[in-house]
Amino acid sequence: MDISELLIYTLNTMIKTVLDYLNINRVIALTFAFLMAGGITTMINRQFILKYFGPDTPKRISYLVAAVSGCILAVCSCTILPLISSLYKRGGSIGPITTLLFSAPAINILAIFYSAAVFGWDIGFLRALYAITFSIIIGLAMELFFERGNKKREGKGIRRSVKSINSRPWYQTLTFFFIQLLILITITASPKFVPLLNIPVYGEILTKHVITAILIVVLAVVVKRWYKPEEIKSWLFESYILIKMLFPLLIIGVAIAGLISAFIPPQYISGYVGGNSIFSNFIASLVGALMYFATLTEVPIVKTLMDLGMGVGPAMALLLAGPSLSIPTVLTISRIFGGIKAITYLALVVILSTFAGYITGIILQ
Repeated sequence: MDISELLIYTLNTMIKTVLDYLNINRVIALTFAFLMAGGITTMINRQFILKYFGPDTPKRISYLVAAVSGCILAVCSCTILPLISSLYKRGGSIGPITTLLFSAPAINILAIFYSAAVFGWDIGFLRALYAITFSIIIGLAMELFFERGNKKREGKGIRRSVKSINSRPWYQTLTFFFIQLLILITITASPKFVPLLNIPVYGEILTKHVITAILIVVLAVVVKRWYKPEEIKSWLFESYILIKMLFPLLIIGVAIAGLISAFIPPQYISGYVGGNSIFSNFIASLVGALMYFATLTEVPIVKTLMDLGMGVGPAMALLLAGPSLSIPTVLTISRIFGGIKAITYLALVVILSTFAGYITGIILQ
């Protein structure tokens, strides 16, 4: 095979992989994941969350807020770093701040629902559970290592005056997001776990497609009735910005996954990260922590590696460590926190991701 034939084969492989990957269910799931993320960005008051990072906030509250607010404040490790730097310079505790640093890319709404759509809700749920739990463990460990016994830092400039997370009645906001959540759960339901939603109605149209269509109509009515035109425009525009920023990266990730499938022999994958040994989970976690994965790209790449023989445990380790760390991220946080703290954070992520992968392998293998 000469160079021209190789290039044509490579291009055809990438195109075919992308076309096969973007089936109707994934397109619908991605669309509403972006819409939900856009809604979170425009309709949730960020300053209401940020005020809980001051030194006067009880630790049990600041850690909980940090662990679950990653999906509200950012969508990837790139966008969370400036916020982390600002909070730390203003006097925020390193514990809750590193909790947010891990949770933001690990539990953002796009990554969790996309994982569920591709791998199933068992892996999607475990990924979210691990991310929330480990983010708190990492934060507590960082505080224990570096702030226990030190003089309390002053939280200058961290706002505390915001009283409400949203300006409209709570039930309207809850309904808005709950309908979108139902759409995502319905369209990603697998035949294995929810067979009733996968019964054929007409041709390739399944019951979940009919229910999804009904929910979309309900959402349209709710939005039209409760939200002002400028609010709707802002929501759709923010969703469009997210799609414009992240969807091309997703396509690139899918194409790379196709190349991996075409050019890497399966025995290499199964030899190093197959099965469920501590070593295979550690390798997957370390590789994920050092490589750069743009938001969402880790999902198709890990899916391809699983098809080639990667065990479910190492796959989980890579899903956890990959989005939250990379060499550029480590270098950046070393400038914010210092080299020793950055290396400690890296070690905690790798160790906990290895542990999570090993436990997942035992549960799901």
